[in-house]
Amino acid sequence: MMKRCQVVLCSAQGSTVQEIVKLTLLSDYHIREIIRTFNEGGLVAIRPRKPGKGVPKFIEEERASVAELAQIPPKVLGYPFNSWSLSKLQQAIEDRDILNGKTMSDEEIRLILRERGISYQRTKSWKESNDPDFGGKKERSPS
Repeated sequence: MMKRCQVVLCSAQGSTVQEIVKLTLLSDYHIREIIRTFNEGGLVAIRPRKPGKGVPKFIEEERASVAELAQIPPKVLGYPFNSWSLSKLQQAIEDRDILNGKTMSDEEIRLILRERGISYQRTKSWKESNDPDFGGKKERSPS
């Protein structure tokens, strides 16, 4: 809003569009648009509009299918792992074409799972040592 008011003020003081471009670093098209809008509707007209809620990218049936897939153990579907990660679930969704060619981010998957009360936890991995005395050291460890 401050930049828009600056454009209007500079214009009222007689500055050219090119001078305002150098001062505000806005495009000349944008500056002309701000001035035109201000002249037609005043200060209220140049206020930034709050963005509306976007149209949902996925319909309810697609979201339900994603949640349903997340509740099926991967082994049952023929995958070589015991639990889903978001990236593996994302890949399975694409492999099975659940979204009819659309792609879904792992963040969107996480939100769908959370909405439906499906618990998701990142899998932890452990590394084994190639030390031949690892087992004995591990047993003596105080932790």
